[in-house]
Amino acid sequence: MNSSKTLYQVTIELRRDQLASRIIPWRLLVETNRYYEIKPIKGPVKRLYKEKLNIAVYETKHYCDGTLAISAFCQEELIEEIRTYLIEQLNSKIDHYMNDLELNKKAIYAKLAINSLT
Repeated sequence: MNSSKTLYQVTIELRRDQLASRIIPWRLLVETNRYYEIKPIKGPVKRLYKEKLNIAVYETKHYCDGTLAISAFCQEELIEEIRTYLIEQLNSKIDHYMNDLELNKKAIYAKLAINSLT
């Protein structure tokens, strides 16, 4: 089924102390029972499986150089809801990293304390 519908890629990027969002329209070329074939204004065609619509995908796999990014594809009426959801997901990811870093810090302090006793 061909259609002239548009899907939107909502991306939230946190770079040091700056939080930015980007909304990129993708034109729907083909819709099947399982996936959409979509294309941005410039760039190649992408196959987006229907179960991945409205699902957050981390663009940065690891925290590096103060940057984290997350995105999701959605329909126009869900853009604000998805934007809020993505910010919450980034916040959760940061909390997870902070917990891991606290554990690492405790391990270092414990090792330093043992070394100072010997």
